Amino acid sequence: MINLPNYIKESVVLSDQDKEVLAHVSRLPTEIEVDEIRSFSFIQELMNAFIGDETTRDTHLQLKAKEYLAIDDVDMAWKILLLD
Repeated sequence: MINLPNYIKESVVLSDQDKEVLAHVSRLPTEIEVDEIRSFSFIQELMNAFIGDETTRDTHLQLKAKEYLAIDDVDMAWKILLLD
């Protein structure tokens, strides 16, 4: 179990259940693993759509991570949440 970063703890997008699932991983993805998803077209679209509006971008990244949590892909959800 890991300690969640504040931006996840304080998220209004992610449910308590989502947060619990995220907290119960044995390890977080590495920076290299996170960087590998930057080339995915849907990630590029999300990152580019909200240039200059970090709050909205973060909300949309959390919504995308929530989609992956719904299909039990916790690793991909973490990768999305760790993008900066």
